Amino acid sequence: MIRISRMADYALLVVFKMRSCEQLITQERLCEMTSLSLPTMRKLMRSLTHSDLVTSVRGPHGGYKLSSKPEQISIAQIIEAIDGPIALTECAKSDGGDCQIASSCELKENWNIVNRVISNALHNVTLDAMGNMPMDIKRLKSALINLPNQN
Repeated sequence: MIRISRMADYALLVVFKMRSCEQLITQERLCEMTSLSLPTMRKLMRSLTHSDLVTSVRGPHGGYKLSSKPEQISIAQIIEAIDGPIALTECAKSDGGDCQIASSCELKENWNIVNRVISNALHNVTLDAMGNMPMDIKRLKSALINLPNQN
């Protein structure tokens, strides 16, 4: 089964909840909104802030806010902030991974294509689009048909 991590899933929920907040929002309030524990929220916010998806303001009236508009943040960016680059197989990692049979594997190139298609799909679904039901499948399909040649 191909799955994103539980923490990446939680991060998507947190950032999704933040999309409609104009004001700074505290970790405690985000915990209330998402039912996540404070230690989990702290870990998520540290990663999201480090990846510049979220801005942190310190002080008694501090909190967090999105660094960009929801239509400018892809779900891939959120997943990558928590899990690192999207790679379905070891050989699809940007550094080539640590596969023992990569030099003789007949599937490597096709796995790289599959990885690019899935990564491209995730990069073309924005936080804003996730809040719209139904999602604009025509736009996503168009993005997949016009898949750029990436290496």
